[in-house]
Amino acid sequence: MIKYLIISTLVLSCLTIDLDPNTFSNYLEVRISHLHLEWLLDLDNKLVNGTAEYQLKVLKNVDHIDLDIYLLDIFNVYLLNGNSLEFEIQVVQNQTLVQGDKLVIKLDRQYRALENLIIRIKYAYTEKARAAGFLTKEQTQSKKVPYMFSQCEAIKCRSLMPLQDTPSVKFTYSSTVLSKDPLIKVFMTGHQVDSLQLIEHYDETKLYQYSFKLDIPIPAYLIGIVAGEVEQKNVGGNCYVISEPYFLDDYTQELEELPLFLQKMSEYIGPYIWGEYKIVILPQSCPFGGMEHPLLTFASPMMIVGDKSGVGIAIHEIAHSWMGNTVTGNNWSNLWIMESLCVFLERKTYQFVRPKDYDVIEAINGNIDMIEDIESFVDPEKITYKSLHPNTAWKNPNDSFSLVPYEKGYQLLYYLEQLIGEENFKQFLRSYLDNFKFQSIDEDDFYKYLLRWVRQNIQNNQQMIINEIILIYKPWVYDQGLPPRQFNQTTPKYEQAILLANAWIQTNEQPQNANEYKEYMPNQQTIFMQQIMANWNKLTKSKIQSLDDFYKFSGAKQGVQIGFKWYRTIVLCQYEESFWAVRQFLQSIGVRSYIVGIYEVLIQNYLDLAKQWFEEDKYLYHPLVSNKVQDMLNKASIIELI
Repeated sequence: MIKYLIISTLVLSCLTIDLDPNTFSNYLEVRISHLHLEWLLDLDNKLVNGTAEYQLKVLKNVDHIDLDIYLLDIFNVYLLNGNSLEFEIQVVQNQTLVQGDKLVIKLDRQYRALENLIIRIKYAYTEKARAAGFLTKEQTQSKKVPYMFSQCEAIKCRSLMPLQDTPSVKFTYSSTVLSKDPLIKVFMTGHQVDSLQLIEHYDETKLYQYSFKLDIPIPAYLIGIVAGEVEQKNVGGNCYVISEPYFLDDYTQELEELPLFLQKMSEYIGPYIWGEYKIVILPQSCPFGGMEHPLLTFASPMMIVGDKSGVGIAIHEIAHSWMGNTVTGNNWSNLWIMESLCVFLERKTYQFVRPKDYDVIEAINGNIDMIEDIESFVDPEKITYKSLHPNTAWKNPNDSFSLVPYEKGYQLLYYLEQLIGEENFKQFLRSYLDNFKFQSIDEDDFYKYLLRWVRQNIQNNQQMIINEIILIYKPWVYDQGLPPRQFNQTTPKYEQAILLANAWIQTNEQPQNANEYKEYMPNQQTIFMQQIMANWNKLTKSKIQSLDDFYKFSGAKQGVQIGFKWYRTIVLCQYEESFWAVRQFLQSIGVRSYIVGIYEVLIQNYLDLAKQWFEEDKYLYHPLVSNKVQDMLNKASIIELI
């Protein structure tokens, strides 16, 4: 019988920055070294029955194991000999729906440091699992079978299995997934292998088995699964695209540069160690842009524009193969260690595969969006999210995610590159990866290794460089707001886009050079549209109409960032003639930030219309998205009554 115990604990209040405040596990006493999963899918009923086997290394004398869980049904915990172990679920400071609960397993004896043990847990998860996205067959393209995909970052993996859900713990991994329907195919993190021996016995006469294995240790958040009517196709070399069959040829054509991206990135940073590279283009309801599971990147279909302008998501996720998947931040206050290094490597790759200054325009766009995010954190509970090292204790760390760790961190790395020299910084990054390979580190590890590397490898102006690093590094990481050194990347292409936008904003006539917009790089067009949106209050409806008549923005197939900024402008300017296109945009994407951003201004200006649209369209969205929009509508309705 499961016992629930309500406790109030102060254990986590004494954590240092080296530890992870977002896990209830006792990972400093005992640690998972290998995880094996066995899942039986019942996608029609949005149910997965599972057995997890854990190989554990004891670090300190211990008589219990604490694991993270989130709304899981735990049936049994036992040793390999079949002997059951007592367990209870502890509710820690009302965190059940924030970070989950603690599964406390009482061992059969006290285990001493350096001993090994193996336990198994039989359990199940349902659509309550916030890492799982279950789609009905009606929500798929062919409407033949249901579909499922996962999103474990940051601490959602504990809703798919009990485990030490912290990036501080890395383990090797294997899995077997069983499907009752031959149309449902499965891909997971890792290499697909021949069938592994089953743990459980099943009554079903015919099951379709998919097995996977990964011998490189990874943290829990990098486990991913997609199951449904999906196929894969090679795009050259070791690169594959996976999607619903109807879209596969178009997606493959759009992503035909994947082998080139991988080649150029490897030439800069070092060998790709993972084997194959596969990218899954998920259905429209996918609530995120991309996710970097090893050998199985997930991406939103918003990246498929038709002109390859959206494939930057793929370049960013490829970069995670080195930055994040090989060397990982040890807690979610160090997300920047994974993300900013990826942004840096992504923009380096642009220098080899895109026109001149494409990377600079990306950095300028990133800086604009980062400033918006910094200015949005006005809630005292979120004020530390303005820094590279946010306080995530007693919170869902996903709430701290923004462009700050991406762009403020990137600007630190770019500044260090200017300080040390481009070639020297490349060698530093290669050395950094080699030194911390397969480890989880914190911001202080990065800092100390940087200083040591400079002392050992830089001769010219060494002391000046060291003094500057010491002066700026900790303020850059810990201080809230903009970095201590001013962002200084620029290009004439930025000024060109700004001047054209201002010509539209400031005059009543069509600019003579209006056609040059069509020759801009896609991210240069984003600069233009950002300037239009930032000055929406200077735009008359007739001017909006002139812009739309000339460029045909409304309803166009264009980059999602351009579309998002245009449709926000449409709503802000109350240009109702193009509301059909706003609705069409909201129905065509699933990414949370864009849907929420449009509904934000729609609710402010057209609350009743927002309610109507959402009621009719909410079935299109992932629960992470629909729940957020519903919450916004509820709050707006309460304010209206007051």
